[in-house]
Amino acid sequence: MQHPWAILCDFDGTAITEDLGDKVSQGFAGYPVWRRAEDDYKAGAYGFGELIRRIFAPITASREEIAAFARSQAVLRPGFERFVAACRAAGRPFVLCSAGLDIYIEPVLERLAPELRAHIQLRANRATCSPTGLTVEFHRVAEAIDGDCGRCGFCKGPVVRGLQGDGYRVAVFGDGTADRCAAEAADFVFARGRLIDYCRQKEIAHSVFETFDEAMAAFPR
Repeated sequence: MQHPWAILCDFDGTAITEDLGDKVSQGFAGYPVWRRAEDDYKAGAYGFGELIRRIFAPITASREEIAAFARSQAVLRPGFERFVAACRAAGRPFVLCSAGLDIYIEPVLERLAPELRAHIQLRANRATCSPTGLTVEFHRVAEAIDGDCGRCGFCKGPVVRGLQGDGYRVAVFGDGTADRCAAEAADFVFARGRLIDYCRQKEIAHSVFETFDEAMAAFPR
């Protein structure tokens, strides 16, 4: 008998149609701050975790202001709610796993029907607001997780392996750099954006998707 499936799904650019973290940074810290940090990261000056810290550090807005902005900007990817409902009905765990911040993800998830929100396990970095700037506490970073790559800030690979250790096959949904470690560990990948090229380069089994309805139709048995 095959093991049941569990889902690990990215947030920015995957569960939602755009990168809300970038919008929050640009909207509250300013485009020049975001652009400079992105350029330095692409030039190899530092890793992804440091990029996350830098794009949010200058933000002095309150938690409520950031939440209101998130609610006004985020658009769920078509089929997302139907897919979560199908996972709930099938008894598949659904882990929304993000290298972004809880401060803007939680307000978006509050839109969901209560039974769908209750089915989603959120794992994300934690933000603390203050008049002097926003600080990021990386998810479980202090626990020295075995297998953490040390580059992502919040490495998703150990989350995948943890689910596999609990007896699940894991389908990963992602689109970018922070999803690479999860894709390498996954049993199957649904890819968008830069993750498509990475899966091709690494010969990782994957399916390209635009909507979660497409993913449901292509879901492995």
